[in-house]
Amino acid sequence: MNDRRESFQAIPHDEIQSAEDRSWTDRLLGWLVLPELPDAERDEIATTLARVEDPRAAARLMRIVEARELPEAAREAAGAILRGAGNPPDGAWLRAAWAEGDIVLRRHALLFMERAEADLVEPVARDSAHPLHKEAIQALALGFSEPRFQALMIAALGHPDAGIRKVAADALVWDEPVAAEAPLLRAAADPAVDVAVAALETLHYYPSRRCLDAVAALCGHPEERVRAAAAACAFEIREGRFRWALERAEPAERRFLLAWMEPVRHLLGVLGDDDASEADDPAARGRISPGGDHGSGADLEMAELLALYADLDGCWAERKHRFADRFRAAGVAADRGAAAAFLAAHPDPWIRERSTSLLAAWDEQEALLGLTRDPAFHVRKSAMYWLGELSANRALAGPAWEHLGELGTTGTHALETLNTYVAHALKDEAIPRLLALARSDEREPVRCGAVDALAKLGAHAEVEALLPLLAEPPQVTWAVHVALLSACERLGLHPGRCDALREVDNLDVQLALAPWLRTPTTLSGRARLRRSSR
Repeated sequence: MNDRRESFQAIPHDEIQSAEDRSWTDRLLGWLVLPELPDAERDEIATTLARVEDPRAAARLMRIVEARELPEAAREAAGAILRGAGNPPDGAWLRAAWAEGDIVLRRHALLFMERAEADLVEPVARDSAHPLHKEAIQALALGFSEPRFQALMIAALGHPDAGIRKVAADALVWDEPVAAEAPLLRAAADPAVDVAVAALETLHYYPSRRCLDAVAALCGHPEERVRAAAAACAFEIREGRFRWALERAEPAERRFLLAWMEPVRHLLGVLGDDDASEADDPAARGRISPGGDHGSGADLEMAELLALYADLDGCWAERKHRFADRFRAAGVAADRGAAAAFLAAHPDPWIRERSTSLLAAWDEQEALLGLTRDPAFHVRKSAMYWLGELSANRALAGPAWEHLGELGTTGTHALETLNTYVAHALKDEAIPRLLALARSDEREPVRCGAVDALAKLGAHAEVEALLPLLAEPPQVTWAVHVALLSACERLGLHPGRCDALREVDNLDVQLALAPWLRTPTTLSGRARLRRSSR
């Protein structure tokens, strides 16, 4: 064992990770499963395997997870590597593993489950005594944005197990539900430091006066890590949200915002009406086109590139770094068909995901459509986004609309899918569909995207029909209300008095209200200008 331990300690982990040297994969996998391997060495080997991201390891890692005779620590490590790679098994495998597996396999399956497996995840998340309750809460973090799932994560903030409270605080960062603010503020004072720090990191995204005041009070906490987390959170809310908004507001809106901020103005520093700094140049905030280090190194012919990237062995860090530029330089029209087929079918999900911008630039619609059905989520997401960047084509609207209705299409991916549909659909077809989505879709990003799209399409009557939603409480966040107020400003429609919204302790809501608050019935200067230009 001493000889083996010396060999483990001699593994050049830093060099392997830096170069993403896949020539080590087979040896690392062999060492990972040794029963006598100390935990520290096993963890380091697992970290290196994760960093190398060798797609050839996936099948062997899955066999390790399934092999009940292997050390549990090795199986858990293999599962974590697979989950980090973001290339999940299909739903049938997940359901079979959940029904028939031991605790390790069930844990692995549960952590891989998405919205399509909600019928399995939700009962475990509701059972606070279930041995895999923590994993179920963790699984809810992405793709489970409906209020009933958010309520389960919020409830877990009060669990007796500090590990579960921390997981809940981490999970809530993705959807930022309004109902979680008060429980998160209580969690920020949790006696378990890890819980308090996790809560404070999530509270970065709650731009309210109450949150800023409460977090500022924790900057004097006796525990150093809590003090540091509180200081970082207070800084982000103060500088990144409150002062940022003031610096960019027009004079009348700035006066309104300063009045709203008065209860916490002492935490913002001395800010008079004339203290606004010059806003950055809007022209500099344009869309960033995909690209990289153009012209770095000698160009390769397409045939050489295909051979280079077909070889899954060796060092891949440099290949990844120069991937996009190399293919752009070599992507002459005559070679693009072969290159598109090669990239879309590449065994490495990293290559497939990064290929989507190239395929869009080459107008390879069929290849992109195929990747919207890829087993890896990030590949599907990227492919759908880039489909939306192509020139309008009615033939692409149908697949995008169908994809939007699938259970796994959630969060930002759902919003991007909706945007792709709108980019390709006929206006007369899209508007009634968008109105229905804005009214009743369970996914808040879809509702917001539908409102925004209606405004861009000039659908005055439809946006006006949605204004009663402003008087309703938020489903998850205030995002739909903010989207409606922004749509009103774009279209020159007055939203009404909005008395209830004026009382909302949320900077985003107040920013959206600010253009309308000169008088209850008079448009602000910007809104009048928009209306007169119609």
